[in-house]
Amino acid sequence: MSARDSANSVSLRPVTAGDEDFLLEVYKSSRGDDLRKLGWAEDRISEFLGMQYEAQRRFYESEYKRVADEIILLAGKPAGRMIVERRDYEIRCVDLALLPEHRGAGVGAFLIAKLQDEARQVNKPLRFQVIRFSRGLSLFERLGFVCTSETGTHFQMEWTPNG
Repeated sequence: MSARDSANSVSLRPVTAGDEDFLLEVYKSSRGDDLRKLGWAEDRISEFLGMQYEAQRRFYESEYKRVADEIILLAGKPAGRMIVERRDYEIRCVDLALLPEHRGAGVGAFLIAKLQDEARQVNKPLRFQVIRFSRGLSLFERLGFVCTSETGTHFQMEWTPNG
């Protein structure tokens, strides 16, 4: 997808209470591959990811107080989710996830580039945390993000306007 195509077809709208099933679908679609490699049954994976989704939802509600929680629309149809918190000292991309059929088409790169433009305009770093085995890691590196710290499971990534 070209930047012009993305600009014409990608939009965002606020999450509503009616989006809960879709949000769970996005969450489950972006996780679970590691469990499948361990031989877990699909029903067990689904149950586990449902519990993980609830834990993440509660964590986000307690940790992030001023987020823009949005559904990513592609040609008007729900394609993913993006959560961003604009803080005094940074722009924090809390979550960016697309359904499998929309990955690799430039949608994520387009949205990240828009966040980079915003960060450049306000002269703040753009930061996020990414799980070590995320498919998006190479995209973030290609877009100029660097790892600033890591845990056993995650990388803290940062892009700065002057970087």
